[in-house]
Amino acid sequence: MFGGILGSFRAVTQQLGSTVAIHSMLGGPQTQALRSMSKIKTHKGAAKRWKALANGLFKRRQTGLRHLNRKLSPSARRGKHAPVLCTKGQKRHLDRLLPY
Repeated sequence: MFGGILGSFRAVTQQLGSTVAIHSMLGGPQTQALRSMSKIKTHKGAAKRWKALANGLFKRRQTGLRHLNRKLSPSARRGKHAPVLCTKGQKRHLDRLLPY
């Protein structure tokens, strides 16, 4: 019973050269992967640190407030509470890392 099916499958694979060609003819899973474009993934580390603004720029928190702050003046410590905007070069990089 299976001899006829396997024989025809072997004949087709010999003509086409590989089983990948068979799957492409039959509409198998490999052709679906080839037809659709891959997803753009969000860089999770950048997503946790940067937030997108309405004007297209990104903002993040100021660094240097975790420890060793005694030597800073109170105004310098308060100045680190202000958000920091990205530069032009960072924006190009962040546009790639945070597509959505």
